[in-house]
Amino acid sequence: MKAVYALLLLVFAAVSSFAQAPPAQVDFCGQQYEVPAGATLVSPYEVRAEKFDIVLMYLNPADLRNGAPADYTKQRVKKVKGKELQEISCFIQGAPAKAFKYGYATEKGMAYELLAYGVTKGQPVMIQLTLDVDPYNNVEIPEFARQFVHFDK
Repeated sequence: MKAVYALLLLVFAAVSSFAQAPPAQVDFCGQQYEVPAGATLVSPYEVRAEKFDIVLMYLNPADLRNGAPADYTKQRVKKVKGKELQEISCFIQGAPAKAFKYGYATEKGMAYELLAYGVTKGQPVMIQLTLDVDPYNNVEIPEFARQFVHFDK
C-alpha cells in the first residue's frame, strides 16, 4: 500500500512540474523581456495590456533608408483616420530615433499611437506603441514599453 501511495505521489509531482509553464516573454534584439502581470503575449513580438499595446518589428536596412516607416505611418493614419500627425525625436533602448505620433477615435475614446523607428544594437527596428493617453514624456509610457521606447535618456 505504501508503494502505491509513493507511486501516486511521484506521478503527481511529475505532472505538477510539467503543468507550470514558464512566464511569457517577448524577444527583442536578442534579449528576453518578461511580459508584465495583466498583459498578454499576442505573438512573439506583440504585447497587449489594458493601457497599452506594443508591437516590435524588425526592418531591412534598405527599407529603413527608403522611408518604409513613413509609408507605414501614412497607411496606418489613413486606416484609423488619425489626426494631428507629428514627427518627434525619441530613443529606442537609448539609441537616438525618430517617431511619428498621432491620435484617433475608438469606441472607448481616443487612442494615441507612437511609431518609433531607428537602429538599436545594429538592427533596424520599428516600434508601434498604442496608448490611451497622449504621450508627452516618459511618465505616460508604461514601464514595460519604456524598456523599448522612451523620450529621454
